[in-house]
Amino acid sequence: MKHRDPALAGLLVLLLAASAPAQTIGTVVAPRLTGGAPALIISGAPVLGGGLSIPVLSPLSLTPTLAAAALAPTPIAALVPAAPVAFAVAPSGPVALTAAKSLSGALSAASAQGKDQAPALSAAFDGLKAAAAPDAVSVPSAPDSFVLEAQRRFAALRRAEAERGSRPEGAIPSDEDMYGRMDQLPSTNPERMQFMIDLFKLGGATDADIVLQDAGRGRNNVIVTIKGKTDRVIVVGGHYDKVRQGLGKIDNGTGATMVANLYQAMHGTQPDATIVFVAFAREEEGLYGSEAYVRSLDRAQRGKIDAMINLDTLAVDGTFSWKNNSTRAMLDRFAQVSRESGHAMKEDYLNGGDADSSTFRQAGIPAVTIYGASQDVIFDVIHSENDNMSAFSLAHYKNAYLLVLEAIKSLDRVPLGPVGRRDI
Repeated sequence: MKHRDPALAGLLVLLLAASAPAQTIGTVVAPRLTGGAPALIISGAPVLGGGLSIPVLSPLSLTPTLAAAALAPTPIAALVPAAPVAFAVAPSGPVALTAAKSLSGALSAASAQGKDQAPALSAAFDGLKAAAAPDAVSVPSAPDSFVLEAQRRFAALRRAEAERGSRPEGAIPSDEDMYGRMDQLPSTNPERMQFMIDLFKLGGATDADIVLQDAGRGRNNVIVTIKGKTDRVIVVGGHYDKVRQGLGKIDNGTGATMVANLYQAMHGTQPDATIVFVAFAREEEGLYGSEAYVRSLDRAQRGKIDAMINLDTLAVDGTFSWKNNSTRAMLDRFAQVSRESGHAMKEDYLNGGDADSSTFRQAGIPAVTIYGASQDVIFDVIHSENDNMSAFSLAHYKNAYLLVLEAIKSLDRVPLGPVGRRDI
């Protein structure tokens, strides 16, 4: 992706307001009337070279002033043509959320046309969503703090894109990348799906490499495959969806991002086995994503899957293999890899809940779930407001990552074979 001058070209502040006077935060955005209807007017920043008017088709009823900020190396007017933004919400509804989606859609279209600032600007519009539903996103809603947050996120995205061009094949993500990708993980399921697509691309995947598989209700599994020398298959998966409560960083941002980070480490290698990386949808609704994946395989294809590794709820207080939801041969292989590699792991029972490994085991495929929150703490974190970055341990995340990477290599070198299917 091409970049213009990396220096700060301008700070664009977007302000949604109704009858209340427009506030000034660095740069001014004022509400105006266009043909008698309210409009969002973006103006006052030198980088804009004029201004941008987005007419609103139904009345706005915002009492507070809502704000978002983004670093804009080029005029936003060049990215988003003036176009209607339809608001089909009640006066008390989340107007800012609708605006964010509309603007984000326009930015995505601009990105498809090769305008490289669009992804970063789209991410920055999380600020609008924070203002509408602060309990559903990780970005602070206060304008003064969001400016700093937008700057940090834009810089991280720009750095990641720049690194992709120079990164050697099969490179392990840096600690900063691992933490940053977790921190930037969105908090709505549709956005998380797109985020997984973007992470796979950062790891080296092309559009042609990425397969979206229907998991029902408008949700998709995201699948990327590294073709091996044989048709023996290892599946590495983790669900990306979350429940309504909390930010879903631990359950299961940890597992989903780790799947993509493992793909990055394996990209460009020539494994013996074909390795399939899957970000599953709809696990929280009842394992529907993994069920859709397994159902798509005929009996012969299922028979070629030597092993499945499921990553779920990692990086809290350790690294564990789920003893009562895994195949014995897989538990034994991970224990062996842990001993030989020095990456700590404990085999343990976990009572309550389920995971995508169950779907594979029920289909006769050896599977294991690796997790990272002990019985004592897991249910205090997941499906609650405690599921946020404060519960995340980079040290435990990296330990699990390196352990699973070595396990993939071990399974590639030495298949489980028939022994893996004896105790399904």
